[in-house]
Amino acid sequence: MKRATFKYIELSIYYVLIFFILREWLVPIMQLTGTGHMNLILIFIALSLVISLFKIHFIISWIVKGLYISWFIVRVYSDTAPFSVEGFHFLTHDLWTNFSSVILADWTSITDSFRTFLFFVLIWMLIYLVHHWITIRMNIFYFLVITVFFIAILDTFTRYDGSFAIVKVVLLGLIMTSFLYVKRLFKQAGIQKDWKKYILLLMPIILLIGLTSSVAIFLPKASPQWPDPVPFIKSATGQGEVGEGTTVSKVGYGDDDETLGGSFVADDQVVFLAEAETKQYWRVETKDVYTSKGWEKSDYFLNEFSVFEQGDRIVHSLPIGPEDQTKTSLIKVVYPYDFIIHPYGLKSVYTEEPNVELFMDSNSEKITPVINTEETVLSNYVVEYSKPTYLYSNLKKPTEEIDSFIRERYLQLPNSLPDRVVELANQIIKGKETPYDQARAIEDYFGMNGFRYDTENVAIPSKDQDYVDQFLFDTKVGYCDNFSSSMVVMLRSIGIPARWVKGFAGGEVIDRNGDVSTFEITNNDAHSWVEAYIPNVGWVNFEPTIGFTNTRSIDYDLEKTETDQDETLTVDEDTEPEETVEKETGSEETTAHKGSKLFEIVTKSLTQGKYIYLSILILILILILVLLKYRRKWIPKLFMKFKGNQPLDESSLEKHYLQLLKILELQGIKRKEGQTLTAFAKEVDQKFETNDMTQFTLAYEEFVYGEQLSETDFAKLKECWEYLINRGSG
Repeated sequence: MKRATFKYIELSIYYVLIFFILREWLVPIMQLTGTGHMNLILIFIALSLVISLFKIHFIISWIVKGLYISWFIVRVYSDTAPFSVEGFHFLTHDLWTNFSSVILADWTSITDSFRTFLFFVLIWMLIYLVHHWITIRMNIFYFLVITVFFIAILDTFTRYDGSFAIVKVVLLGLIMTSFLYVKRLFKQAGIQKDWKKYILLLMPIILLIGLTSSVAIFLPKASPQWPDPVPFIKSATGQGEVGEGTTVSKVGYGDDDETLGGSFVADDQVVFLAEAETKQYWRVETKDVYTSKGWEKSDYFLNEFSVFEQGDRIVHSLPIGPEDQTKTSLIKVVYPYDFIIHPYGLKSVYTEEPNVELFMDSNSEKITPVINTEETVLSNYVVEYSKPTYLYSNLKKPTEEIDSFIRERYLQLPNSLPDRVVELANQIIKGKETPYDQARAIEDYFGMNGFRYDTENVAIPSKDQDYVDQFLFDTKVGYCDNFSSSMVVMLRSIGIPARWVKGFAGGEVIDRNGDVSTFEITNNDAHSWVEAYIPNVGWVNFEPTIGFTNTRSIDYDLEKTETDQDETLTVDEDTEPEETVEKETGSEETTAHKGSKLFEIVTKSLTQGKYIYLSILILILILILVLLKYRRKWIPKLFMKFKGNQPLDESSLEKHYLQLLKILELQGIKRKEGQTLTAFAKEVDQKFETNDMTQFTLAYEEFVYGEQLSETDFAKLKECWEYLINRGSG
């Protein structure tokens, strides 16, 4: 068998084993983060391994991988066709916006699509490292240790069961280590590979691995002899049960929020399907009374309801977008919840059911369909809406007087609220002048101060403990209810009216038809978030929960006139500014695209000379590419500058020779597998038309085989060494 064919077969075996090991990395990440499209990510891993196998030119490799990543992001995160003009515009806008956010250190503005891009880049780098470990170092031990450690940690501290995964990784790792060990033996002995010798050496090792694995699997196992250390570790780090302990319930939408906290398990029950152009939050109701343990609905309007016919303009407290941006969404109800689910900017509701009236609770703004005074469940209905866009200039205006009704109702806090909650809120907003900037500061606080999103081992406060205080200072572990409640309480403590909102996150796309996507929303998407009352604007939604992205749309109207600004956003004048949407226990991670015009703002700022850091970054990237392209010229020269003055004698001869081999390899002059040093030296001398490499090699071989070097002219050898390195740099 030809040596090249043997090498490809050998590498193919390695890469197949690596593929299945990397899959064991991917499975828990997908499972714990709720990320989908695992098969597409596995295809990218396989594609990268194939490119490494055939040593495709790095430019072609970058193009192929870049196109696949671009196709994935456009396909998953947009409603446009991949490789279309619209898809290209989405991709460039998304990358530009996120790179700008990175430059400005606005980490909370980074979208899930960009996180996915970074994840692909990480996989790309990991495969490059694995390729280096296999082909150059011929040792994969540390990678296997890290893999087992990674799976063991997740198996111990999360809901992921990695017991079988660890067994698979160990078996695959032992097989691969055996192959690489034999490969090193062949190389060290200078033996040319052939299948017979290869198999003869491998067979005993493979049989031994198979035998010991079978015995380990089928023999009875003793029960654990040591107590489980996890509860002790979690309690020592403040992650265990606090107060009265934890309870476990099933995720989903519920009416009772008087006692929040405790763990929950996932529930894939589909609640409804929504046909819409974009992913968005689905609002149900709000609650405004914080009890120190949870939320209740106030009775400001005792048994008062607003009644609407289908098609009527729904009068509520939220802003509504322009008429020319009105859209519709078809809601198909699967789970029989007896309330209307709607997006922001709701205008009207339509249904084919006859004699339907819509009763809106004036306290919570929860809308219930009623037929002949009986609450009913609609099988499907259409919501008409125009999503509001908030003018940045209005958000940044100086504070105006807030209506006394809003202040009285939405600044309520229990007298038992610990002072340190108020002190923390004031510390967070230090230096922020406007209510919007203060709200953004609190919204961003959770992502950078050690808080962690988790649905397991979430504490319930004890009898004398405040729910928000416990989360902010004791546990820092929780899900949407913890994050949203804490933000509402802190906003109220600094004088910004706020309310707690319940509903559903955006769900997952299950079908596309042109510009319209069908979203599947399950109980796992039950969620809660925050609405704050900003003077000049009204109620604005905020998303403090780690892993979720805010869906509010902001128009950065830096150069618009006030006349233009007033026409962009309208608020119903016939309604008292009141509560808004509701939301409860949440779980899976959800994504939403920014609806802002940050792309235009960054472009405008660059033309005005601002954000010079972005230009500097581009120049640095160009410089790095140039240095990589011409590295064969400057690395040897740089090496000579710093290492050329080192003396060459008998003690440093081997070091100098190995350095020379590395420099030559950098120039593409690499010693072939099985080639003797003398033959390689002649090849180098033939290329450079000299005899220096042969002289240096003879001296090195004499040193290696223990012969005396007393008559060796080390000054002459140093000249040979310097000449060869300088010739290598051109």
